[in-house]
Amino acid sequence: MKTLDDLYRHNMNDLYRYLLRLSGHPQTAEDLVQDTFIKAYEYLENYQGEKVRPWLFRVAHNTYIDWYRREKRRVKTDPSLIANLNAGTAPSPEECYQLKESLNSWLEAVHSLPEKSRQVALLRDYHDFTYQEIAHILDASLTSIKVTLFRARQKIKEVMENEL
Repeated sequence: MKTLDDLYRHNMNDLYRYLLRLSGHPQTAEDLVQDTFIKAYEYLENYQGEKVRPWLFRVAHNTYIDWYRREKRRVKTDPSLIANLNAGTAPSPEECYQLKESLNSWLEAVHSLPEKSRQVALLRDYHDFTYQEIAHILDASLTSIKVTLFRARQKIKEVMENEL
């Protein structure tokens, strides 16, 4: 297994983006990333040789849930944050703009979903986790994940079509 420092460098950005999309606030996401790695260090003895990335996302998910329960309120997402998050670059400025607009539309539609649906959609369609890994991260059944993702994708499609 890699050192904790290596794990931090290789996974920090993905965990930050995941937690930013869940919490909606950069400072909160930064704090949650730090809490995630503190908990990962504390619970390193519970690590059972599974893939490290899904395990870290599970720790991040649990950290977010703990924070969310303490807050007892939904935090509104700042739409300008979404514009600053870019999943990739395109060859031309026009294509880059279109990709960014598509991503922003998708992310806004995702943020309109209920909490569990939003997490499943982000983990599968943005972070490319398998259904099994998502089920493990969210501590849910595989069937539940598939049904939730199917419904989430339907709702996202509906929201995006209504925007057009």
